[in-house]
Amino acid sequence: MTQPVPQYPEQGALVREDALPGLLPSGVRPEDARLLFVHAHPDDESIATGATMGHYARLGAQVVLLTMTRGERGEVVPEPLRHLEAERAGDGGTALGLYRVGELDDAAAALGVADRFFAGEPPARDGSAELPATGGYTDSGMTWGADGRAGPAEDSSPHSLTAADPGTAAAHVAAAVRAVRPHVLVTYDDDGGYGHPDHVRTHEVAVRAVALAARPGAGGDTWSVPLVWAAEGEPRPGDPRPQAAVHGSAERKRAAMAAHATQLVLDADGTRFALSNGVWQPFSALETYRLLGGDRRQDERPAGDAAAAAPPGAGPGAPEPGTPRAGAAPERGPHPGAPGAAGASPAPAAGAAAPRTGAAPGRGARPGGVAPAVAPPAASGPAAHHRAPAGPRAGSAAGPRRDADPPATVASALATSVLAGLLGGSVATVLHGSIWYSGTGWWLPWGLVFGAALLLCLSVWAGTATRRVWAAAVPGLVAYVLAWLLARGRDGSALVVTVPDAPIGVVGVAWFAVVLVTTLLSVLVTARWVRTRRRELRTA
Repeated sequence: MTQPVPQYPEQGALVREDALPGLLPSGVRPEDARLLFVHAHPDDESIATGATMGHYARLGAQVVLLTMTRGERGEVVPEPLRHLEAERAGDGGTALGLYRVGELDDAAAALGVADRFFAGEPPARDGSAELPATGGYTDSGMTWGADGRAGPAEDSSPHSLTAADPGTAAAHVAAAVRAVRPHVLVTYDDDGGYGHPDHVRTHEVAVRAVALAARPGAGGDTWSVPLVWAAEGEPRPGDPRPQAAVHGSAERKRAAMAAHATQLVLDADGTRFALSNGVWQPFSALETYRLLGGDRRQDERPAGDAAAAAPPGAGPGAPEPGTPRAGAAPERGPHPGAPGAAGASPAPAAGAAAPRTGAAPGRGARPGGVAPAVAPPAASGPAAHHRAPAGPRAGSAAGPRRDADPPATVASALATSVLAGLLGGSVATVLHGSIWYSGTGWWLPWGLVFGAALLLCLSVWAGTATRRVWAAAVPGLVAYVLAWLLARGRDGSALVVTVPDAPIGVVGVAWFAVVLVTTLLSVLVTARWVRTRRRELRTA
């Protein structure tokens, strides 16, 4: 029997002339926006929507990722790691799932994701809704049909996503929606991109969750998601829904895909990739979407690296040309773990404007807008567990608290911390040698104590004000350089004396040690503050 050849959607093969350049509601700036991406398995986020996620994260938006399963049923590409596959390990894919969590952490860091979590983990956890005994949903697996499309596996676990009640799963996702309060939610279309059962179920669950979150329920305030987009699968000529075509970050997407080494391989020049089935697919930073819910009638204004304005006439019911958009070559899309993803565009530039909030991306990261828009199709299900919003948004009374501001940009944080170091380092270095002498021979280096306190305060302020832990170290480093220059820059310096044959010399030598200790302490204090703040926002 001939093995069916997998068929993947050719995302980018059909881009409407009036396609919008971005996903955000009108009037929401990238730096004020929150986007929640709901995917089925680790690697889906990178292959299907990685360029878009990286693009908006780069513009300053808070990009949050919810993954429904850990991809326990995935096939492994590298031979040395194939012992992790569920059938070989005999553990139902537990070991592979744990391994893929690490890959997902690395991919999320490469994309700039502010927060990520699995269904069943806070904030995607409704205490009143059931979960499988595993504490979360497992990969349902899939088979290839004779038509080359994915179909259900015959040996899916009773703990799998497709075996779960859709309304119950939606309750957990609704909890995350209420907590994150996204301006935009992105998931799959109703075909799951290429038919993977978990993708199809994720679409159903996400749409239900949006409707649930918009209604009163257990756990907290309601939240109506202004816009809900689906990563486009197989193009459907005549589809009346508004389309968005995002020319995102090729660099971030490529780095994120490379992190999923068990699932795919990129060729040497990064222009194509293949999954375990060996079917090569073109790599692309062009990703297209269809509107599932909300009203997207106005053009999104370009911002940041979004150089091209939205085409005129975009809106519901706009005509769709039957030919590809000029300059967009058709390419193949996703894989057995990612919905219609790659499109066609060698350049990772002109795209859409976006909104924002967030915490720093990276391993183990966990984690609002405009007037609520029309909610997507209604669904039933239990009420969601509430979690406080993870980030702020400008000009909205319904948005999260101000203390949930996202980190400052690297440039802003660097400028702030350097200025703090120049100010604190100069004053502290000048005063560090101030000594009070007693009449009995004792002396008190009050200037050293004052300088250390001043430098510590400014360093902690720089770190907490910018939400960047590394920024807390910069003032101390600047102060150290200033002290070294004053001590070594010329002989006989009156500001920093390092010859310990008198109290002033002892204090001068001690000042260098004090600066280093103060720098380390400020980093520890800032790191603890950041962790505590994030924990408060999640449990408030």
